[in-house]
Amino acid sequence: MDTSNSAKKRAMSPSTDTEARYRKGKNSIKRLKVEERDAEPQAIRPKREEPNNEEPMFPLPPFCQTPGPISVSQSYIRRLILEHWNTEIRYCEKAKKLGQLEIGPAPGLRLTIIQASLQRLVAERWDAEVKRCEEAKRAQLLELLLAAHGIMRLV
Repeated sequence: MDTSNSAKKRAMSPSTDTEARYRKGKNSIKRLKVEERDAEPQAIRPKREEPNNEEPMFPLPPFCQTPGPISVSQSYIRRLILEHWNTEIRYCEKAKKLGQLEIGPAPGLRLTIIQASLQRLVAERWDAEVKRCEEAKRAQLLELLLAAHGIMRLV
């Protein structure tokens, strides 16, 4: 088997084809020499300043100020609170259904006592979680209402 003929018949890969053109001088890309790029006069380049050890190394006043409070309408914050907690409640209800389906009997079979008690435990757990979410939602809405009237804390 003649390997030299088989190598000639194969097409060259794009990378080797490009390399071959570049070596032959057919490449139209002109590259600057290193000396040409750095031929900038020294007077134009800014001088590097040495750090002063006497001055503290932290940002000056515009960068270290705490921004003021952002004014947002009460209805917008109320809507955000409601959306958040309603999403949590929907998640809890979905998780409750999925948990009960995992424990459920095979099609055509009746629930055993153990499966029924496990389903009850899953339902109680997620119902308690829904109750906690609803209480947290009511508490945040009450805080928002009190803050709107200037009451920041209860004594």
